[in-house]
Amino acid sequence: MTFADVVVAGLHLLFAAVWAGSVVFMTVAVLPAARDGVLDSEPLARLTTQFKRIARAGAIVTLLTGGHQAATGYMETLFSSTRGHLVLGMVVLWLALAALSEIGAARLTDGTDQQKVRTPAADARPFFLAASVVAVALFVDAGALAAPW
Repeated sequence: MTFADVVVAGLHLLFAAVWAGSVVFMTVAVLPAARDGVLDSEPLARLTTQFKRIARAGAIVTLLTGGHQAATGYMETLFSSTRGHLVLGMVVLWLALAALSEIGAARLTDGTDQQKVRTPAADARPFFLAASVVAVALFVDAGALAAPW
């Protein structure tokens, strides 16, 4: 493994962890507080803006670094091996996480633009719950991929 491969793998894991962590944080900390009326629309809007930045950066960096890793290690066996299937599963989960993150954040933004908090948090909750499940599934997939076969 070259130094560049190590850097790419490190960036991939770092951005994936921060993105997944921010999804789970929004789900278990921010949304319940918003649904209970503890947060006003301005703090929720700021948290949502930061979340969107993290999610978009995570999506872009993991796409690029994951593409590099797949191209240098799995392309010839992508459709014919267990490890290749794990990589394909990761791509599907990545797409789901990106979509769910964007939809959930959009639901929050739509409400905070109208100075609302409780309803947007309730509307966004199913998307963030699903995104949290997908984020965990991504790490399980990554663990299986990292395991010696």
